[in-house]
Amino acid sequence: MIGEELQEHLQRQASAHLEQQLEPQYAEAPQVVAAAVDGGRILTRAKAGRGVHDQQWKETKVACLMTMSSSPSDEDPHPDLPRCFASKKYVERLVRELHSVRSGSHESLENTGNPAEIEEALEQVVEPDEMLEQNPERPAWRPQRLMRTCVSSMVSSDEFGPLVAGEAQRRGFYDAPHQAFLGDGLGWNWTLHKKYFPGFVPIVDFVHPLSYIYQAARVIAPDNFWSFYLQATTDCWRGRVADVLARLWAWQAAHPTATHERLADDDPRQIVQIAVTYLTNNQKRMDYPRYRKAGLPVSTSMVESLIKEINYRVKGTEKFWNRPEGAETILQVRAAALCDDDRLSDWIRNRRGSYFYRRTTAASGSLATAG
Repeated sequence: MIGEELQEHLQRQASAHLEQQLEPQYAEAPQVVAAAVDGGRILTRAKAGRGVHDQQWKETKVACLMTMSSSPSDEDPHPDLPRCFASKKYVERLVRELHSVRSGSHESLENTGNPAEIEEALEQVVEPDEMLEQNPERPAWRPQRLMRTCVSSMVSSDEFGPLVAGEAQRRGFYDAPHQAFLGDGLGWNWTLHKKYFPGFVPIVDFVHPLSYIYQAARVIAPDNFWSFYLQATTDCWRGRVADVLARLWAWQAAHPTATHERLADDDPRQIVQIAVTYLTNNQKRMDYPRYRKAGLPVSTSMVESLIKEINYRVKGTEKFWNRPEGAETILQVRAAALCDDDRLSDWIRNRRGSYFYRRTTAASGSLATAG
């Protein structure tokens, strides 16, 4: 019941935003804000009586909206590649896990019907927040979280956009002087940005181009791939994506592909082409020195961490949510529980009472009384 109520409230808030009738609820506009979006998965079943019927994995969409503290500077506060990204053992593990999920190998695991194997494959992606350790010889350069609120749903990307925009407007994000929108390379991320957050600085999570560069390095320079990787990754960290593309294009020129030739997924030319496509499509969102100087984040660790926190409640070998109502409502409750404004407790304390279940409560909460 509470999940349904929260879902209805979120929909009303989104409608008010689209109709330009939503009143922001903040005393003072925040200075630095970041919105990050990504997708997860939830295991569902058909609603057909007791037991698990027609189990299916379904995509969930998650948005993390944070106010942050940071210190803009005239010079790049961290021009050197973080030590973690220069650790061969660490990077190999990171790329292997990212590639496992991105390539769809988890899809084949889903077909086996072994939830334990699925869980292991999907949950092992290393959190970027754990990697970007501070260099004790430098002043702190990463923006710090002040307040986080969350939006999660199973709706389409077209429907998800207004839900996120409504929450952002309520918190005054559109009035903040410093705004960032972060995502990976998925097209719906940037469609949502273009439509609902056009004034926010678009930033591609640094870890994703790193993984494509690593895979390309393995085929371009098999005898010295680590040196190629370090140089290319450092160039990206310093905003020199054009230099990396030039080296990839040079290799492609020496290894041409016929016009109508269909390449296998493991063909070196295909691996390099995927990296070229990714970097070309996202080059304008990879000016990392400018973002660091502005005091903006360069990693989607905020939403990656949030997805893990959501999964602690909604995923497990014994959890199959009714499709779609059960899955949708548990996502609403979990997202509310993970908001820093204590909104779930506030909602429960102030929701209208029922003649059958409880005494009428005083409706004084900002969320429970809205709309």
